[in-house]
Amino acid sequence: MSVTKVRYSKLAPYSDLFERLLDNVYLIDSETFEVLEANPAGERLLADSHEQILGKSIVQWITFPKAAEIQKSFRVSRRRYHPRMFETVWKTLDGNLHTMEVLACPLTLSSGKEVLQLIVRDITFRKEAEAKMQKMLDELQTVNAKLEQLTIMDEMTGLFNFRHFSACLEREHQRAQRIPTPYSIIFIDIDHFKKYNDRNGHPAGDKLLKEFGQILKKTAREVDVVSRYGGEEFAVICPGTESPGAVRAAERIRDAIEKNPFEFGEFQPLGKVSASIGVSTYPGDGADSKTILKAADEALYAAKSLGRNRVCLFQEITGKVQTKKTA
Repeated sequence: MSVTKVRYSKLAPYSDLFERLLDNVYLIDSETFEVLEANPAGERLLADSHEQILGKSIVQWITFPKAAEIQKSFRVSRRRYHPRMFETVWKTLDGNLHTMEVLACPLTLSSGKEVLQLIVRDITFRKEAEAKMQKMLDELQTVNAKLEQLTIMDEMTGLFNFRHFSACLEREHQRAQRIPTPYSIIFIDIDHFKKYNDRNGHPAGDKLLKEFGQILKKTAREVDVVSRYGGEEFAVICPGTESPGAVRAAERIRDAIEKNPFEFGEFQPLGKVSASIGVSTYPGDGADSKTILKAADEALYAAKSLGRNRVCLFQEITGKVQTKKTA
């Protein structure tokens, strides 16, 4: 193909600006997409000389998107009265791939010929900076998520901590008032834990706490909030659960603890590791979350007083604590 001698840039209404622009500018045939003219910046980007560019399809330097897609973008640009902007990847004179932002729009020359004008800006560094920034943000979000987990989790057992339990209890109480719906609290204490620690040592006690916590997590429902309340005490919030359902859940926990073969369990006063459990329910056992929690604590105290390894249900109406299970 013979190289045209016409300097199309001289036919553009802004010929002086065309030559001086630092952006890479190309005038291309609106049908074949062959390069008709390039400003000095555009020449330096793609070739050693002006002649190496003219008459060549601009598509040959674009590696992404595919040729069919980029040609479609050019055809759409011919029908628009404002620039169409899209990102592309070009293989330039230096042999490297560069991310380019292309602004394409039709341009009518003084001769009446309509061409496509491309203003091509190298945004490789910007994209790399954006990618690095996004990576940093993702890493920061991951770190923040881990830090947030640390603020609500008990490191020893992997359960929620007292702080998170208190926040969840308050939210659940507000929800129960708004809907309204019941909820229950299961309060759990490891029987004779101090004796276990004194006999077997604190490392063994820590191991017991971890194992105990995992049993609670496996036994509870997904919607339940299982927490380490403090020391050897644990608490479970059971949303939407009335007293009978909460007692059944507490019994499952008590039974799972009793049957689990904890190390050194045979040396405990009851001949095994066991738990005493108290249960209370909103709204029957109190009008506010503190009262409900206190009721569960009183039921737990009664379970311990009655011999341990049992579930006690607080009955505010009668002012008594009923024993639901005795070892």
